[in-house]
Amino acid sequence: MTMQPDPYPPTLTSQPMVDAAGRPLVAEPAVAVAPTVPVVEPVVVQPAAVHQTVATSYGRRYAFDSVVVGLVGLAFLLMGLVAMTRAGFDGSMRDPVVEVVGFTHTATLGIIEAAIGLCLVLCAATMTRGGSVFFGLVLGVGGFVGAVQTDSFRDSLALESSLAWLAVVAAILVVLVSLLIPRMVTRTDRVEAI
Repeated sequence: MTMQPDPYPPTLTSQPMVDAAGRPLVAEPAVAVAPTVPVVEPVVVQPAAVHQTVATSYGRRYAFDSVVVGLVGLAFLLMGLVAMTRAGFDGSMRDPVVEVVGFTHTATLGIIEAAIGLCLVLCAATMTRGGSVFFGLVLGVGGFVGAVQTDSFRDSLALESSLAWLAVVAAILVVLVSLLIPRMVTRTDRVEAI
C-alpha cells in the first residue's frame, strides 16, 4: 500500500477563513439559542415543623406477700429488741426473765427473735420469695421444736409454749403468702406530642 499525498493539505495562516464573497466564516449553532440570563432568585427555606414527642413510662409492682412478711418480721424484730433492752447484757443471758407482750423472755430469746425478724424484714424489703420461704421455715421449725420441747428451753430461753405456737402460726402464714399470693405489675406508657 502506497501513501498518497493529501489533496487538501491544512494550511496555517494568520488570516481568517473567508467564503467566496469574502466574508469571514463563523461557526453558528444550527438552532437559535436564546441568550442566557443568570437567575438569581432568593431561595426561601420554609422552617420544618418541629414535632417532638415525649414518651413517659412507669410501672408499679404490687407485692402483697412482702407486706405480710414485713409485718410479721417487724413484729418479731420489735419484740426481740424490747426483750433485749429490758433483759440487758450486763449479767447472765438467762437472767433476768422479762415479760414482753405477755410472754416471758430472756436476752437470748430476744436476740433470736430480733435476728429472725430482721431477716424477714430484709426479705420483704427486697421482695425475695425464696428468702421469705426459707426464713419462714426456719421460724416454723424453731417454733415447733420450742412448742414440743418447752421444758428443755424453760431455763435458757424462758420460752412459753404459747409463744412457740404463735411462732409456728406466723411461720405458716409467711410461707403460705410467699408461695400463694401472686405479684402484680402494672406498666403505663404515655406518649405526648409537644
